[in-house]
Amino acid sequence: MVIMAVSDLHGELSWLPAALDRIRPQLLLCAGDWGDPGQLREQEFMLLLERAHVLSVYGNHDDRPLLARLKNADGTPVLLAQGETRRALGLTVAGISGIWAKTKLGSRLNRQWEAARRRKPTLVLDEWLAGRELPPYVTDEEVEALAARIAGQEIDILVTHACPAGWGDRTPGGGHGGQRCFRQASAAIRPSIHLCGHLHRLQRSDLPDGSAVLNTGHGAMREGWQIRWDDGRWDASPLEIP
Repeated sequence: MVIMAVSDLHGELSWLPAALDRIRPQLLLCAGDWGDPGQLREQEFMLLLERAHVLSVYGNHDDRPLLARLKNADGTPVLLAQGETRRALGLTVAGISGIWAKTKLGSRLNRQWEAARRRKPTLVLDEWLAGRELPPYVTDEEVEALAARIAGQEIDILVTHACPAGWGDRTPGGGHGGQRCFRQASAAIRPSIHLCGHLHRLQRSDLPDGSAVLNTGHGAMREGWQIRWDDGRWDASPLEIP
C-alpha cells in the first residue's frame, strides 16, 4: 500500500490532485491545518476524495464544521473523532486533534473570561461563550486521557497535529516546539509511525524500537511523506513534487 502524508496546507491544495495522480496512494493522511474557515470550498476536497481515501485530524487552522461534513466514497468520515481509532484499508489509525494549551481557553481567552467573571461573578462559561466554538486546544489532562483510551490497541499510525517533545519537533529556527504530553502519549500508544505537523519543518526521528515520528512539514510548500506499507513493514521518503 502507498500512503501520502501531509499537513499545514493553509489553503494551498492546488498541487494535491496532480500529486495524487502521480503517486497514486490508496490512503491520504493529514495532520491538520488544511486552511482557515473561508479559505477552502468543499469542491476542492472532492477532488481529493475522488482519488484516495482520506483521514485527518484538525489543527489550529481548520474549518472544523466543513471537515466534519466530508465523507469518503465508502461513507466513512474524513475527520477522525478526538481519540478515535479507525480501521481503514487494513491499517489501524488513531487521531488526536488540536494544539496544546494550559487550559481549554488558552491564555488570551482565559484572561477575557476571568475579567468577565470579575465583572459578573454569577456568569457561567456557556453563557459567556454564547454558542461560540472553543479554540482547538487540548490540555495535558485531555491528551493523557485520550492516550489511555487508545493505548493497549495495536495502532499502526498515530496522527496528531501537535508534536512530541524531542521527536520530530524542530522548528524552522532550530529550537524545539513539541510538548511533553504528546511524547508521553506516543510512548504509551506505541504506533509504528507517529505523524505530526504544526511546525512547518519536514523531519524524521527514528526511535530505538523501530518506530518513527514523521513531521509532515509545510504542505503549502509541497512537503510531505510518501510511505510504502507492506504487512507491517514500511519505509518512508520525502515527497518529490515538481
